[in-house]
Order: sequence, then structure tokens, then C-alpha cells
Amino acid sequence: MDRAGDFLARVVRRFDRPEATLAWLAGAWPSIAGTTLAAHTRPVRCDGAFLEVAADAKAWQRQIEGMKRELRDRINQAWGGNLVREVTFVAAKPGPRYISREADNAHIPFIRRRRA
Repeated sequence: MDRAGDFLARVVRRFDRPEATLAWLAGAWPSIAGTTLAAHTRPVRCDGAFLEVAADAKAWQRQIEGMKRELRDRINQAWGGNLVREVTFVAAKPGPRYISREADNAHIPFIRRRRA
């Protein structure tokens, strides 16, 4: 049985639209980059074979500069083809990075027990 991410990658490849590719990358980013790295970075643009990844601090940007080839290989493996040829890192735009609870898969709502 195929994983949903593998199936969606095949479907998105047929769209040939940068928005669909970027949406797939954003959804698959935690599994591609790892949870720690994904908490501090995010894909912001994918044009042709070039991917721009925003890092929330210069320290993270400097630290992951050496991981370009590894990230490229992980992305292409998850995509099932050659999606990215080069990865570049840019500074993230300032401002809050709010994720709604509906979109946050890591959110666990508080559950109260009923009194009898």
C-alpha cells in the first residue's frame, strides 16, 4: 500500500504548476528536512529546478548551508524524480509565523474529563 505522500507526489507532478509543487513541498517538508530543521526553515519558492528555503535566523542559515546536496537528494527522492537541482537559503521575512490549529498537525487539544 502506498503512503499518501507518495501518491500525492505523483498527482502533483502531472499539474505542472509551481503553486502545486510548492504546496506539496510545504506539506512534505517536515518529513524531508526533519522536525527540528523544519521548525526553523520552510520552502518559499520553487521555480524550475531552483528551490528557495527561508531560514528564521542567520545562524540556522549558516548551519544548513552545507546541507544543500543532502536536502536536494531527499527532495528528489520523495518527489520520485528530478524536481530540484539547486537549493538556496534566504532570510525569512519578519513577522509572526502563525499556523491555525486546523492546519497544525502537531497541535493536541486540551481534553477535559466530565465530572460525574
